Amino acid sequence: GGVGHMGVKVAKSMGHHVTVISSSNKKRAEAMDDLGADAYLVSSDEAQMAAAMDSLDYIIDTVPVKHPLEPYLALLKMDGKLVLMGVIAEPLSFVSPMVMLGRKTITGSFIGSIEETQE
Repeated sequence: GGVGHMGVKVAKSMGHHVTVISSSNKKRAEAMDDLGADAYLVSSDEAQMAAAMDSLDYIIDTVPVKHPLEPYLALLKMDGKLVLMGVIAEPLSFVSPMVMLGRKTITGSFIGSIEETQE
């Protein structure tokens, strides 16, 4: 699979509780049964997103197109981190109080060589 698949596998192998976030239920069985995710969240379901607010420590965002960050920032706990890994060719924006009030971090990572990945 892609970066998201690897993220789930690595996080699970490290003993983390993993929630997969997707825009629909299409990938639920794969995420839960094949990759071993602990939970599945549909980002287009406002009730699910509201119920999950302030519940995640990290989000690895692999979406490779411009998208709003606020829905994901709202999911992060205090001091949570949003790690951007999808290469997006246009500027992203967000409402700064969402970051400031929760002491949240937006950062990025670029997949590198095998040596970097192993590190």
